[in-house]
Amino acid sequence: MWKNVKIKSKAFIILPVILSINIVTGCTCNENRSSASNNSELMEMALEDQKIRTSGGDEPLEDIDKIHRSRVMELLAESQVKTPVDKFNAALILQHTALTFCNGKIASISPENYHLAYFLSKSAFESGYKDAGYLTAATYDRYLLYTKGYQKYGTQQVYDDKSNELLWAPIDSMTTDAEREKYYVSPLKTLLKEFKMQPFNSISDLSGE
Repeated sequence: MWKNVKIKSKAFIILPVILSINIVTGCTCNENRSSASNNSELMEMALEDQKIRTSGGDEPLEDIDKIHRSRVMELLAESQVKTPVDKFNAALILQHTALTFCNGKIASISPENYHLAYFLSKSAFESGYKDAGYLTAATYDRYLLYTKGYQKYGTQQVYDDKSNELLWAPIDSMTTDAEREKYYVSPLKTLLKEFKMQPFNSISDLSGE
């Protein structure tokens, strides 16, 4: 049975319901000019999101994450998520949507949150916020993983109890390395040197379909 989902890169580590990332305080000149309009509440939630995941404590993550996600939805409805930094922080919070067991299989309680996080991070990235690059690929991969049972870029790992090892969730072979490079994901050959890939014929164990 699958228990954990993990993403690794030089800047990012994503576990079942977490994304650990350094919140960058330094900005480019353009970002400095717009920093005054960044949503301070979103920034505070993003900082807390990371703090509870790196403190080593026993905080009930989902209790806090649920409050954060709900508030992000309210801010979106109120048009208070405006800048690339806002969108990045909102995506960071939304992708922390919990997993659950459904009919003996792991499923997301709301995979649509990952999809929304993808659009937010993609918008931030295309606006010039480069820190959102890997998050764009990761959130899309996570959405695909919990709706289709595979990923596009190669950011999601799963832990297989049977083999007692981490594996890449099935990766779409049609995705080019150029597409990966755009979002700072390693080439496929490099990824497969790090970990084996779960065969596509086992995706039903993961997708809940």
